[in-house]
Amino acid sequence: MGVRHFSLIIALATSLVPGAAVRADLNYRAEITGAEDSDLTDLLDKVSELKTLEDKPPASEEALRRRADRDLGRLIDAAHSLGYWDAEFSYDLDTDADPAKLTVKVTPGPLYHVAAVNVLGPDGLPLSIPPDERKLPLKPGEPARTAPVVATETALLTALGDSGHPFAKVENRRVEIDKSAQTMDVTYTLDRGPVEHFGPVTVEGRHLPQDPKDSAIL
Repeated sequence: MGVRHFSLIIALATSLVPGAAVRADLNYRAEITGAEDSDLTDLLDKVSELKTLEDKPPASEEALRRRADRDLGRLIDAAHSLGYWDAEFSYDLDTDADPAKLTVKVTPGPLYHVAAVNVLGPDGLPLSIPPDERKLPLKPGEPARTAPVVATETALLTALGDSGHPFAKVENRRVEIDKSAQTMDVTYTLDRGPVEHFGPVTVEGRHLPQDPKDSAIL
């Protein structure tokens, strides 16, 4: 038996020994620190795959770092959604701990606020909206969060529909973040569409009583 043939047999035998060539999963625990806003803390914990997948450990340190790198982008989007548009994230991994410890550090930065909410028509001129603007979810001075931006768009279309414009539609929605002023401006461009009216009202079926006293039998 040649040396090369013997070496191949040894390598094959080793690969068949349970655990000899199998690398154990890397158990870890993740922690997100630096967020003082409880809403931000709760949201980061909720969207973080590092947190939600702790019970599904990766196969190696490299795989865990890939998971962490993906998580940073997700966490940045979450911070933006609550008005922290300057938020920065980084992480540190301690593989000497058992289980390994992965710490995500967030620097939220200042909380941005809404500076202006503009509603324009297709011609670029201000569009009159029936309801008191205080009823809109997005208000100047409030935190520059993204959820009220979408909710306000829906509220504007509903208001136009209630005022006789059932086919109103959004032509554009522009969100502008001013880093120097730490503010957000939102501009909606809406097409109200034509005013619609109800047609004649008819009643079919049983006729209404002519004598008010007969109404008791209805």
